[in-house]
Amino acid sequence: MDFEPFQYMRYAKRLEYADGIFMAGSGMNKPKRDVLSFREADFSLDSLCSNYGDPRNIAWLAARYGTTGEHVVMTAGSSEANFLVYAAALNAGDKVMIETPGYPQFTSLASMLNAEVVHLPRRYENGFEPDIAEFKKLLDDGIRLVVLTNLHNPTMARMPRDLMKEIVDLCAANGTLVLVDEVYVDHLKPGDDDQSAFELGDNVVVTNSLTKVYGLSGLRFGWAVGPKKLLSKMLDLIDIVDPELPTITQNLAHHALENLARLRPAARRLHEQNWPIVKEWADSRDDIEYFHPPGGITVWLRVKDITETGNLSTVARNDYGVLVVPGEYFQSPGWLRVGYKIEPTAVREGLSRLGKAIDDFKSHR
Repeated sequence: MDFEPFQYMRYAKRLEYADGIFMAGSGMNKPKRDVLSFREADFSLDSLCSNYGDPRNIAWLAARYGTTGEHVVMTAGSSEANFLVYAAALNAGDKVMIETPGYPQFTSLASMLNAEVVHLPRRYENGFEPDIAEFKKLLDDGIRLVVLTNLHNPTMARMPRDLMKEIVDLCAANGTLVLVDEVYVDHLKPGDDDQSAFELGDNVVVTNSLTKVYGLSGLRFGWAVGPKKLLSKMLDLIDIVDPELPTITQNLAHHALENLARLRPAARRLHEQNWPIVKEWADSRDDIEYFHPPGGITVWLRVKDITETGNLSTVARNDYGVLVVPGEYFQSPGWLRVGYKIEPTAVREGLSRLGKAIDDFKSHR
């Protein structure tokens, strides 16, 4: 099979174990034991877990989204959920509309299925919101799937609810499914436009997990919530690729879901603690433009007069010991994604090193 490799994921996996100040991550660190301590019973292989997930977890998620269990599918993380949505919704030759800049998994999935990609620009000058007039021009009868992220990956821009609703309605009239990846949405303050897009239309499927906001990536616990017909096809695919979900993961996830309200504030506190440090540094430099995120633990910034941010990131890592993600992985040369999930002193030191790397890189061009 020919397909476009997921180069960013390979890069991220290698970088996680590299030496230096780690400012490349976009997910929270695992919660401290005083916030979430697992019990001995959670590690038992004996549980209520069925082949399709623990019924308690399905019921919990159904209640959260205001629906029933037949609209919920459990997956091994949101990445698997996204794959299953693509595979259930698309045939070879179908068109899929994908954001640019955007999470590169979505273009790799399209290439696996021989689907044609239509790019939906999300521009800095528009606050990284899609332009609805441009969206209308791009939407045609051949587009079977529109893929959005909220918060937007990599910028962390929030999609206004009225804009999301307009897009969903346009897609419904066109017979188009809308996939909204919501792994970052809980970075927002509760009640601050953090509602799921699931309730906006019968043509919406949302994916999520316990990874990015809650720091439980090792559980590989994700889900999709959407139309019954689509989810039925996803279950058919699960029978082929993932016959039974891990019992221990389901047990641990159930305990985490019960304590989600205690886990969520940690990410917000980290953003509010470290964002002022990032902003002060960026504002102090004439060669930096950035998007002010409403939440999250990463900043999307542009280094003026530099387009080779892949090479800049290599200099930053090898010569200055700070690890960041070049925008080339998100179709955006000249940009960097810089994380700040670390301690404030490390954020300051990392940004200082990044600034020196930028100055050094410019002086040797």
